[in-house]
Amino acid sequence: MTSYEKIRIIRQLNKQTQTEFGNALGLSKASISNFETGRVPVPKYLQILLKLLYNIDPVWLMNDAQDDLSERFYVENNEADNSSLTEITKKYSDLSKPKQVFVMNCLDHLLEMQEENA
Repeated sequence: MTSYEKIRIIRQLNKQTQTEFGNALGLSKASISNFETGRVPVPKYLQILLKLLYNIDPVWLMNDAQDDLSERFYVENNEADNSSLTEITKKYSDLSKPKQVFVMNCLDHLLEMQEENA
């Protein structure tokens, strides 16, 4: 199962339309459609958002050989990390949509910088 198929399944399991799913992620319906059809590759920031907002394991998401939906949840043993993620998720969801988009752009830029320095 491909990553773009998994994104569609995640959305459907949460009983959300593309618009609702996009709004939760700070993205447009068109962006969600592009990810779900594979027209646009799944960016790193979307992997992070899905982890933060839906507890989706990024390794599972990007592993096309992993078809087991029961393995989709991220499991972290460190309670401090979990509380930080919960706090970040709460703060992100409290932001207005334009501010969420800004945060997404910043995260994307930071990840690109990190990959260049790796």
